[in-house]
Amino acid sequence: AYLHVNPSTGWIYVNHPISQTSRINQQIVASDGGNRSSSVELSVIITNVHNQPPHWEQPEYWVTVPENTARDAKIVTIKATSPLGDPRVTYNLEEGQVPETNMPVRFYVKPNRADSSASILVAENLDYESTRFFALRVRVQNVAAVPLASFTTVYVNVTDVNDNVPFFLSSTYEATVPEGAEVGTSVAQVSATDLDSGLHGMVHYVILKDESGDSQFFSIDSRSGAIATRASFDREQKASYLIEVQSQDGSESDRPGQQGQPNTDTAYVRVFVADVNDNAPAFARPVYEVSVEEDKEVGFVLITVTANDEDEGANAKLRYQITSGNAMGTFDVEPEVGTIFVAQPLDYEMEQRYELRLVASDGKWENETLVVVQVVNRNDEAPVFSQTEYHAAVTEELTQLPVFMLEVSATDPDQEADQTALRYSLHGQGAGGEFTIDEHTGKIHAQRRLDREERPAWRFLVLATDEGGAGLTGFADVLLEVRDVNDNAPFFPCPAMEVDGCFVGQVPENSPADTSVMEMRAMDLDDPNEGKNAMLTYSIIKNVRNEINLNLFSINASTGTIYTVLRSLDREAEERYLVVVEARDGGGLAGTGTATIMVSDVNDHPPVFTQKIYTAQITEDLEVNSEVLVVSATDGDEGENAVVTFSIVGGDEDRKFFVETDKVNRRGVIKLKKKVDFEKPRERTFNLTLKAEDADFSGLSYCLVQVEDANDHAPVFFPQFYESPAMSEDIPVGTIVAQVTASDLDSGQNGRFSYSISKESDPHAQFLVDQSGWVVVADSLDREKISQHRIMVLATDAGSPPMTGTAIVVVTVLDVNDNGPEFEVSYEPVVWENAPAPQAVRMNETSLLLHATDRDTSTNGGPFSIRLLMLTSDATNFNLTDFRNGSASITALRTFDRERQKEYRLPILMIDSGTPPMSSTSTLTVVIGDRNDHPHSPGHTHFIVYSYEGILPTTALGRVQSPDLDDWSEKVYRFEGKPSRWFGLNQSSGTLSIREGAPPGSYQLQVRVSDRTWPDATSTAQVEVRRLQQDALTNAASLRINNLTVEEFFSSSGGEESRYSRLGRMLADLLETLPGNVQIFSAGDAGQRGVKALNVWFAAHGSPYYKAEKLHGYVAANTATVGGHVGRVNPSGGR
Repeated sequence: AYLHVNPSTGWIYVNHPISQTSRINQQIVASDGGNRSSSVELSVIITNVHNQPPHWEQPEYWVTVPENTARDAKIVTIKATSPLGDPRVTYNLEEGQVPETNMPVRFYVKPNRADSSASILVAENLDYESTRFFALRVRVQNVAAVPLASFTTVYVNVTDVNDNVPFFLSSTYEATVPEGAEVGTSVAQVSATDLDSGLHGMVHYVILKDESGDSQFFSIDSRSGAIATRASFDREQKASYLIEVQSQDGSESDRPGQQGQPNTDTAYVRVFVADVNDNAPAFARPVYEVSVEEDKEVGFVLITVTANDEDEGANAKLRYQITSGNAMGTFDVEPEVGTIFVAQPLDYEMEQRYELRLVASDGKWENETLVVVQVVNRNDEAPVFSQTEYHAAVTEELTQLPVFMLEVSATDPDQEADQTALRYSLHGQGAGGEFTIDEHTGKIHAQRRLDREERPAWRFLVLATDEGGAGLTGFADVLLEVRDVNDNAPFFPCPAMEVDGCFVGQVPENSPADTSVMEMRAMDLDDPNEGKNAMLTYSIIKNVRNEINLNLFSINASTGTIYTVLRSLDREAEERYLVVVEARDGGGLAGTGTATIMVSDVNDHPPVFTQKIYTAQITEDLEVNSEVLVVSATDGDEGENAVVTFSIVGGDEDRKFFVETDKVNRRGVIKLKKKVDFEKPRERTFNLTLKAEDADFSGLSYCLVQVEDANDHAPVFFPQFYESPAMSEDIPVGTIVAQVTASDLDSGQNGRFSYSISKESDPHAQFLVDQSGWVVVADSLDREKISQHRIMVLATDAGSPPMTGTAIVVVTVLDVNDNGPEFEVSYEPVVWENAPAPQAVRMNETSLLLHATDRDTSTNGGPFSIRLLMLTSDATNFNLTDFRNGSASITALRTFDRERQKEYRLPILMIDSGTPPMSSTSTLTVVIGDRNDHPHSPGHTHFIVYSYEGILPTTALGRVQSPDLDDWSEKVYRFEGKPSRWFGLNQSSGTLSIREGAPPGSYQLQVRVSDRTWPDATSTAQVEVRRLQQDALTNAASLRINNLTVEEFFSSSGGEESRYSRLGRMLADLLETLPGNVQIFSAGDAGQRGVKALNVWFAAHGSPYYKAEKLHGYVAANTATVGGHVGRVNPSGGR
């Protein structure tokens, strides 16, 4: 092998002298230790030994620069010369992979045209702290037919400058020192870091003086930053100190504005004085006095006594304790707050005064005070009645009122209580109304006449209150019974409003004598336990007699039960009887009630059909469960006895029908259970026997069902699959393919059918079928489009709805050589500009070769002959090699420049091996790929936007212009300076957008455009937002410009005026008005597919706005003039 690769560095070396060959291709593989690898194709072009690459004046360059070197400053000049006749060379700074090799970009190269040298310039600010050394690899190349290159390395040492501030690790520090600590006690240590090196990064610390004077109490070590005390502190005098410390580096600052001073930073240190327990708690008073009433509940708070401790935190946390004077634990204290409260019930009669000794302690020191408690006497015993419950009785309906009922009495158990100060009162049922009490004596009277039937008993409370009714209260229950007198007559209660009366009984017809019918039950409101006041006797005072004057019903005098006397009840003759019953009590009072006796039905009538014979007609396609006929029957009985059930009992041996019974309406619905078939003779007529039956009786009827024919059979082909002999694709129209045959089992119209071919199986109508079933060729065949046809032949009958049968006819098409070769795929090869020649042209991402194919079969296909036709100048730049296996390679013979020509069209002739041979010529378009070898320049874009009456939605305006001969370069667009909040910019496409709500006015924008290779350019954009009035829209005119896009309408190149500006100026001239009075406010695609046209809307005004008709007239009259400047115009195209 001519070449070998260093396995560690990847450098390629020549093994031995190279013989006369033009190119060496080698596969290079890179592998890691994990058995993963990647490969790349290396192509080495061999040139003449006399074609030497450029020579560098120095094999390497060394330069030292400070890190604050300004952008675009030149740091070194390099130079290489070409030994060839053409001394021109080009310089390129190789892309690096790490910061030390210029990634990201910190330097760029700028050629010097005067002496063919180049300068290395600073692209971005340097930083010694991040990268201290750079190795820049520079490539120089001559301009020979086969250009050669050589390399040099520029080594850049970056020196440090004092540009970093010694920043504190924190802007604020907090520390604590105990009160009373000795002078020199360490408090805290501050620390600052400086990224600079050497003397620039050496940090010193000082304490800055302040107005508060806190700084005088502390010192700081200038090197370590350790802070110590210069005094002893007392927290009770001052609890914290604030000092400001400063860090300084060791040399003059290189930061702007420092004027020879070092870099500094400041931080604050807050020093807190920690408390020491050196103060005892102290009460405000030596003695506290408080009084409390004896009836206060446990938990009642008497007083809160607190002591003060000048210490803080845990040293000032006090606990309280009662140490003496607390007999029987009557009181207690909250230990943390000093609140004294009642812990046991108080009793004035047992203890009237307490002297409590209260101690407060902080754990080290304690103090005490005296709390004197006076107990105040209270009335705490309620009066007590002689009985807890009193009983009394009184007769109802007494008229001599008031009536004395009973007397109650109570006593007050309090010592020295005034018993005459008791006051009585009533509460509860009847208090203050039916009953009253003498408040001094306790005598209770009835004030109203009582009715036992309204309330048989009363229960209320009697209260006794001491201190004349203002003190405590005792209570007792009073129960009063009201005794009955016979003052209510019996009555028959009606439970609810009934349709047939209040008392209804049921008895079946034909029931025997002494059958129980019902019970008449009366009520008496008198007391049943009081004599015979509520003892009742029943009798019938109005009976019902039969035709021989005998009573039909009797009643039991004690129970009120009504019985039948005779067996003579018939519901069909009379179904309802009324009987009047009397109820009399033991005191002679009486009441009456009417009994309604209903005679219930017994099943003694058979059901009867409403017709003896029924008829019905159905079609054979009637669905299962569909209704066939409705029959009905009557029954003289009622209720359950009249419930009729229908069934089929004859004439349906195959069970084709069933009956659904409607019991409510005594109807039977005959429905289809199984499908019937008219084509079967015994299923054309059915004679059904129907049965209607109740619980005991039944009746019969007959139903004749006639079946009519339906179109339920589709035509059937026999056979269903046909395969014709294979046919050549050039067979003449009219050739017979096959004959199909079908039949239909239906009769009449339902059995007649016609043939057709399914459009889905023959979309191009290449076949037809006549009504005899002959299938013939109707149009030319093409095997390359369809090599086998599967024709679906349809047979459709004349029924309603029609039914269709299908058959398949397969026609295989044989090939003839009627297609020339063509490219296997649509190739889009790319050759990169500036690439050395010769080079193989890659057809696509997966193949270097061009492949031909033929839509004919292999007999009429390859092998192919492929040639490049030298018919145009484009073809002379390439060479084609035919491998005689259906593939070929294309070689580019020279170096290309995309800016001169973007693509080359190569005519390729391909010939197949068919009989006779067929040929075709296809054009291969080779695109020249763009390299970013031209700088972009600043551009200016002018946008005009109209807002309708101040309303403007978010709108994309267009791309900011930055002219560049390279059209594939990827640019990044960013606003320069602070962007306006009314605009947005797409960084990738450069599309400028105006945001909703932007007010009218003129906006100047600057956009920085970069392409990562050439220096950035700053383009400008002017956006004018103009207000569009309603009058402009009302009087707007339109025109259509053909063969023009929106982008072409607004674009301008080479300093020429855009068509937009030309149209505005032309319209102003035609209308004899100022250009500012013409408003072109809308331009959009005409919206027709495949048509390149533009609709433009505009308005114009002098004093008022011109009418649209006038504008259209002027444009129509001057169509040729306007079209000469902007393109072919249609004055009403936008309408």
